[in-house]
Amino acid sequence: MATELVAAAFDIGAEYGFGDLIADHAPIVCLLIERKLGEPLNSWAITRLPGTVFLDHVGDPTILARDLIHEAAHNWLNTALAAADVELDDGKTWNSPWKNTRRPTFGFLHSCWAFPLTMLFAARAVRRVPQVLATYLAQHRRKLASTAADHQHALAAVTDTDLRERLRTVHALALRACPDQPPLVT
Repeated sequence: MATELVAAAFDIGAEYGFGDLIADHAPIVCLLIERKLGEPLNSWAITRLPGTVFLDHVGDPTILARDLIHEAAHNWLNTALAAADVELDDGKTWNSPWKNTRRPTFGFLHSCWAFPLTMLFAARAVRRVPQVLATYLAQHRRKLASTAADHQHALAAVTDTDLRERLRTVHALALRACPDQPPLVT
């Protein structure tokens, strides 16, 4: 069952424009605990195991695709930062509505990258699980909107112009939740 669930999630991610992101940055999936819808889902990726993601799940391939996109986004950003030789240790902190705490620039920009990508996916795939994804979008639009001003300032730490503009663009697209926009991650 786990293999079929992950394969279906990969297919759904690809259907909505995120296939390359998942295939390239989350090819190794470790499913952890199956939880009930509404329970907190834990997921993470670590730099020591590139391309490996660890996720709780609810047994739904669309929701798993959303969470795979989130973790693949973290792996993608780590790779992009390293490739551009960008270090985000400027000592500044920013309010993160996802953690309800202040986070360093690195963590803040990671959140402001991964959540917008899941929002773009959710906007495109909302008909698959309407109640869950519509609720997710509403919650995350509010959170993302609250980061808009800080995000502009935090982006100053990203010294690579192309990467900085990609982060800025995805953040802006997610605020509009435009389902017709192609993904900007390759």
